[in-house]
Amino acid sequence: MNEENAARGFGIALFLPCLLLAACLVLCGCAHCPDNAWYEYKVFCGMSNQEGEITEADWRRFCDECVTTAFPDGYTSLEATGYWKGNGSETARETSRILLVIAPAEAKSKVLDIARQYREQFQQESVLVVSSPGEAIFVENEP
Repeated sequence: MNEENAARGFGIALFLPCLLLAACLVLCGCAHCPDNAWYEYKVFCGMSNQEGEITEADWRRFCDECVTTAFPDGYTSLEATGYWKGNGSETARETSRILLVIAPAEAKSKVLDIARQYREQFQQESVLVVSSPGEAIFVENEP
């Protein structure tokens, strides 16, 4: 084997493990990286039930009593239109709200409690919760 082939083989031998490590960190996250300690939680709440529409006042009261109590530092409520097929035979369309919470991973139980409370209080067939690891950066005024 000549020097050029030996150098190429050595380069590949160094490059491949680095590539695999980078792919692993991207796909799995780094357990020692503080940025990965944040999660984005989304709670999808339908605004209708067997009795009719859930009012805006009901939604605000639920947020004030349940969500703000659990996450006093803040969250976001988004208006949406949801489409889903529950126990019925047709896909339903309904006004929905999405709660968006950025919080540490250990907040998952609080988020699930909020979803359970909403499902029970407003007689929902189900409430979807989605969580994703993420990075949270507050851009604030610098001194």
